[in-house]
Amino acid sequence: MPLYKLIEEMPYEEFIGWLNYFNRRPIGWQEDLRAAYIMQSFGAKIKPDEIFPSLKSILEKQNSFANSLKQSMVGSMLRGAVGGEKLEFL
Repeated sequence: MPLYKLIEEMPYEEFIGWLNYFNRRPIGWQEDLRAAYIMQSFGAKIKPDEIFPSLKSILEKQNSFANSLKQSMVGSMLRGAVGGEKLEFL
């Protein structure tokens, strides 16, 4: 679909939805994260979201998910797990 047709026919609600999506998931965030990890592997002592502002919303969401998992019942079960089966090849 050509851009001029998209601009004329896209409803306002859908446009706002796309803006919201791109605020949460900026274009190129995966490449930025990959570059930040490469720089850290070479010894950079800086957080990825300080290097690339596009990663701020992505990393905040990941950290909030990790914190909620730690505080959940599943997280407490994982912390309390002991023993388990031993695999021969390990």
